[in-house]
Amino acid sequence: MSLYPKAYRSLRRHWFHRFLTFLLGIVLLYAPFALLTRLVLWATGTPLLPDVHRICMRMPIQWLAQPWMYGTMIEQPMYLGAVLVLPLAALFAGPLFCGWLCPAGGITEFLSRLVPPRFQIDLAGKVKATPVRYGFTVGMMGASFVGANVCCSFCNFTHTQNIVSGLLGDFTGLTYWASFTVASFVLWFFVLGLFTRGGRGWCNFLCPAGALQGLAHSLGRTLRLGRSVQIDHGLCLGCKSCVSACPAWAISTKSEPHIDIHACNGCMDCAEVCSQKAIAYRPNRATARAVAVQAAAGD
Repeated sequence: MSLYPKAYRSLRRHWFHRFLTFLLGIVLLYAPFALLTRLVLWATGTPLLPDVHRICMRMPIQWLAQPWMYGTMIEQPMYLGAVLVLPLAALFAGPLFCGWLCPAGGITEFLSRLVPPRFQIDLAGKVKATPVRYGFTVGMMGASFVGANVCCSFCNFTHTQNIVSGLLGDFTGLTYWASFTVASFVLWFFVLGLFTRGGRGWCNFLCPAGALQGLAHSLGRTLRLGRSVQIDHGLCLGCKSCVSACPAWAISTKSEPHIDIHACNGCMDCAEVCSQKAIAYRPNRATARAVAVQAAAGD
C-alpha cells in the first residue's frame, strides 16, 4: 500500500509550475530580494527597509475599522496592497495571489506533501473554514478597540520572512522568540501546516488577506465579472478526486460537487486531477449562460 495518493503523480508537473511561482513571490516580496517592494518604495520615495513587512498583509486590514489610520495608508501606498490591490485583482481573477504567489501559504502546502496523509488531520468536509476565517478577520479588526494587536501576533508572513532570511544566512529574525511567537509558529507551520491535509489550515482559518480576497471573488462571481474555477456538471462523474486534491477544502459533494467561491484560491489542483476535464477556469458570464440554458431546458 502506497504512503501517498496516486493523484500526487498526476499533480507533479502542475505542482512544479506552482512552486516556481511561489519562488517568484519570494523574489518579489521577501528580503533580501523584495524586488516589487523595492520598486514601490523607490517610486513613492519611501526610505524604509525593503522586506515583507513593508507590504503588510494584516495591519491595513485591521485599520479598515480605524478611520483615523486611513491617512497613513494613503501616505504610504504600500499598505494598500492587502486592502485594495489584491481584492481588486480577486474581483476579476480570483485569489490567484493565494494559490500561486504567496510563499507563506505555499511553504506549508508543499512541505505537507512530504507527510503521508495517514499522519495528517483531515478537516475537509468536517469543518466549514470560511465562516471561521471571516469571523477571525472581523474579530481581528475589532480587537483594536480593546487595545489588542492581534494582527502582528498571528503573522505567518513574519515567520516566512525569518525562514527565508535564515536559509540565506541571516539569522537575526530567528534569535528572538517570544512565547506567543513560538505558539503561533507551531500552530502555523506544524499543526495547521505539515500535519493538516492540504497544508493550508492557517490560510483557510486565520488569513485576513485571504478572507478579503474571497469576499471580493464572491462579489465578482455574483456580478458576473472576470473568471473563476467552475465545474461542468454535465461532464462530472462524481468521482470526488477534486475534493481530495483541493488544499483549500473548497469543494464539497452532497448531490453533486460544489465549489465554495469564498474558499477557492484558484490553484487549479482540482482541474489537474479531473479525468473528465469537467473543471476549468472559465468566465463568470459563461456560468450565467449555463444557468439560463438549464432553466430553459427544465421548462
